[in-house]
Amino acid sequence: MTEAIHDFFHNIFGGNVILATIIIALLPLIELRGAIPFGMSVRLWGDAALTNWQSFLYSFLGSSAIVPVLALLFIPLINALKKTKVFKKIAVAIENRIKNKSAQIENDANVQSEEGKKQSKYNKKFWLKLLGVFLFVALPLPLTGVYTGTCVAVLLGLGFWWTCGVVILGNAVAGIIMTLLSSVFSGYTHIVLYVFLGLVVLFGLYEIIASAVKKKKSKQNDTKAE
Repeated sequence: MTEAIHDFFHNIFGGNVILATIIIALLPLIELRGAIPFGMSVRLWGDAALTNWQSFLYSFLGSSAIVPVLALLFIPLINALKKTKVFKKIAVAIENRIKNKSAQIENDANVQSEEGKKQSKYNKKFWLKLLGVFLFVALPLPLTGVYTGTCVAVLLGLGFWWTCGVVILGNAVAGIIMTLLSSVFSGYTHIVLYVFLGLVVLFGLYEIIASAVKKKKSKQNDTKAE
């Protein structure tokens, strides 16, 4: 499988590991967390493989580039897609998932902040939201990267600059963790990549199943109420 992947990327990028790493980091789901072991893998790139911190740098730049774009366009794009017949269901599903994640952070902030206490424009609740988004992105788990993190921050109303700052900072921390992990298993970075991709699939399946179960329970409750 490694040889097939090697041939695939060499045919596309002509052995340009820097360009390949940046583009892989831009992809949803994979992002920086998968791009770092990808760029470092000697099994995939041979002598052209990047060093650990080179891989971190190019992966970080690639994945962070999407943050300001998403911060500006997420809500207008979702609203536009919801008006189309073809993409309406997909847009609603994405919006609902992001709302669920943002609601969790919002609830945590409400619990920990003092109710009804107004300190300043950026009160305790605001900082707790920032911390929640930072931790969400900083932990290098599947489905918690810059795409979801940025959209969550937007729905939490953090504002453009705060959203960009906290998500990019969290992304840097996630990248450092993945770089250190990949460095520990430097001879097996392709295995680290495969494990991460496997976790992405598992987390994705869990999200789909959990969403289906929740929808089924909601329909059953509506039927009982009638």
